[in-house]
Amino acid sequence: MNSNKLLPMGTVVYLNGGKLELMIVSRQPILNMDGTEVYFDYAGISHILGLDPKQIVYFNRENISEIVFTGYESDNEDRLQDAFAEWRDNNPEIPKGKVETDRN
Repeated sequence: MNSNKLLPMGTVVYLNGGKLELMIVSRQPILNMDGTEVYFDYAGISHILGLDPKQIVYFNRENISEIVFTGYESDNEDRLQDAFAEWRDNNPEIPKGKVETDRN
């Protein structure tokens, strides 16, 4: 995936080297990692088991190997995409997080 457009909520994906489907439940989440705020493109949960707060996976578009199902896009999706891009442009002090290993 090379597009700057974020996938919609509810999209189901496989990550590089992953064996379980993940469902996207958050776009552009901001986390505090080792005292530094970073953002990721997505947060996902197991499509099979659902939400377990201890099992949330944070990842970026370049970590996705396959899109299994594309989630719902409302009529406001273009506005949301513009808002996500504007936030990235206006917050260069918050770097994009790096995924150390692709696993799920």
